[in-house]
Amino acid sequence: MYNKLRFLNPLRWITFIVYLVYPLFFEMFKANIDVAYRVITGKIRPGIVKINPELKSAGAITLLANSITLTPGTLTVDIDEETNELYVHWIYVKKKDPKPEHVCGKMVKWVKFIAD
Repeated sequence: MYNKLRFLNPLRWITFIVYLVYPLFFEMFKANIDVAYRVITGKIRPGIVKINPELKSAGAITLLANSITLTPGTLTVDIDEETNELYVHWIYVKKKDPKPEHVCGKMVKWVKFIAD
């Protein structure tokens, strides 16, 4: 029963608002600069990568997937419901097996704190 009501905790709502202001908007700002640079220079290496953010709840996976999709240059394509892995289309793939921090920065830590 507690798991269903954990989003009613006011501390989670305050943390969510802080998440919107700091990590999400900061990552969006950095991604906007990066995408503008890639459009101007033509240096892109698009691809689909699989990341495992090690989140347990469906709400946490949904929050992270939507945050990734809102960030320019990335798009959550699919979610493996059995393993909670995300398939993300990325405008510039640096490594074949990136860590979640490479794709979405500090958002994973915040989402774990807010929704997991």
